[in-house]
Amino acid sequence: MLDPRSAAVPDLTGQVALVTGAARGQGRSHCIALAECGADIAALDVCRDLDVPSYPLATRTELDDVVAAVEGLGRRALPLVADVRDPGEVASAGETVEEAFGRLDVLVNNAAVVTSAPFWELSEAQWSAVVDTNLSGVWRTTVAAVGLLRRSPRGRIVNIASTGGVRAVPEFAHYVAAKHGVVGLTRAMAIELAGANVTVNAILPGAVDSPMLAGLADELGLTPADVHKRWLHDQLLNEVITSDEVTGALLWLLSDAARHVTGHCLAVDGGALAR
Repeated sequence: MLDPRSAAVPDLTGQVALVTGAARGQGRSHCIALAECGADIAALDVCRDLDVPSYPLATRTELDDVVAAVEGLGRRALPLVADVRDPGEVASAGETVEEAFGRLDVLVNNAAVVTSAPFWELSEAQWSAVVDTNLSGVWRTTVAAVGLLRRSPRGRIVNIASTGGVRAVPEFAHYVAAKHGVVGLTRAMAIELAGANVTVNAILPGAVDSPMLAGLADELGLTPADVHKRWLHDQLLNEVITSDEVTGALLWLLSDAARHVTGHCLAVDGGALAR
């Protein structure tokens, strides 16, 4: 008889996973967990600061640390330095994955940035940076990877969206617009890739304890605790969400237990969307 506990943990032995925004936070957690499940990892991050957002982004040292952690688990790891806003860099990263591994089975679109202001005060640079990273970057990376994913025996795409992808959050109009777009894109991709046996799902995290949230707090002149307090009142479960808990949802979506789940949005939000 099938053990339901093991059915919910994917066996990714011999498979290859590409994770964007891989150098820290949720991306790092995803990479290490996928490697623990047997996958080789292509870890992509921009590894430099940008004009927008103003907070520091991941570094090459942090990306190399992820690579070392994956290799320490006995898996192959490929560092990819690329900006998901740049079509040429993303296409080149896809070609590098094919040259290095010859296959791709899992894509986790995790790269994201955030800023905050009333919509009428957002600059063109803020709007462009958030929408082009959080929405167009998902489309762009998936386009670069889809040829390999369609050849996989069980291709899986998981887009890290947000609870902001299904409800409005004041002073985050650009982020909300982008994440709503990710939800719609997820559903459209699921329909178009069903014939190739590729599932496409999204995860809707709430406010996750992460470097991005800490960076946002600093940008707003707040502490991370202040930011958590602002969002925790929406949750039914009054606890901070961790990157590992989002990773747990990712692993379930990649498992055989979820093989008939596609076009779905799975919230990891402490019950905030129930209100």
